[in-house]
Amino acid sequence: MKAIQQAGNRLLEIAIDLAAIGGCVGLFPHERFDADAIGAAVSFSRALRALGCETSVLVDEAVPDSLSHLPGLEEIIIYEDMEDCPALDLAIAIDCYDADRMGERGACYLNSPLRGAVDHHVYEGEPDMLDLIDVSASSSCELVFSLIWELELQLSRPLFDETMAVLLLAGTITDTGRYSYSNTTPLCLRQAASLLERFRVDLAALHHNLYERTTVNRLQIKGDIFSTISSVADGRILLAHVSRAMLEKREAPDDELSNLASEIRAADDAAAVFLLIESENGDIRVSIRSNSCFDSQAFARQFNGGGHVKAAGMTLQGLSIDEAKEKIAVEAEHWLNICSKESDHE
Repeated sequence: MKAIQQAGNRLLEIAIDLAAIGGCVGLFPHERFDADAIGAAVSFSRALRALGCETSVLVDEAVPDSLSHLPGLEEIIIYEDMEDCPALDLAIAIDCYDADRMGERGACYLNSPLRGAVDHHVYEGEPDMLDLIDVSASSSCELVFSLIWELELQLSRPLFDETMAVLLLAGTITDTGRYSYSNTTPLCLRQAASLLERFRVDLAALHHNLYERTTVNRLQIKGDIFSTISSVADGRILLAHVSRAMLEKREAPDDELSNLASEIRAADDAAAVFLLIESENGDIRVSIRSNSCFDSQAFARQFNGGGHVKAAGMTLQGLSIDEAKEKIAVEAEHWLNICSKESDHE
């Protein structure tokens, strides 16, 4: 914990020094950003800009419809090539910890003389000096809140604003499943209370936009996906999929389909859930959700994915959906049998 705090302090010290000379900071949320990644990135950008830094939030795609209700996203830059890369003094990975999850933007991130990260995902290896990585945190928004809070204490002036409040709440709410997942921390609840006390946030509207707002097309593709659910290991492992043909038939986007894996996980006796989503390039994105002993992130790591113990993701290449499902089913049943035996011996 001391090393984590020191990394955060070093990141803030450099940011304050850069602010004194109008230095440029780039923030890089992961590919296919979610509410936590973009909420943390834009909030930290706004705080650093208030200090005196020039800031840029660089993303790889336009804001998906599912997040279009969030404020402050008009300031992001859609990166296409190095011509869109500003001359950075500091680059910060947000909700990821290296260039591998940035796609084409990775070259811009690596071009910065100083690089850091703010992330809460399980990682391998030793973090660098400016990597604030805390796997016990509920979300990257929780970590960014703490950084901005520390800046307010050091500078004795307010930095949070209403836009940040909405963004940070959205990121934490979605990453904790409305404060229902096991990664929910007392700290993120105290942070939420602080934001609601300081700013006028329409919490009911925020929850509606994040979880309830939908379209007929989305409802139809949801039903289509649920109809594909199959089971192995006596119903303890559930697999579902969505092909490009299914999406095209319903004219439905794929930006928030991974949330359906969490719904499937609620089925009785489900220990692990895999939702396979066919990408436009033919790759198969896999969202993993688990209960009991099944370690989602450890399973995903063997396929160069990652995430959390109960929620992770990975990408498979060169396989059809049926081939990918068969491969996952065999591997997942093996993993589940091992962890079940280990749990029985404890």
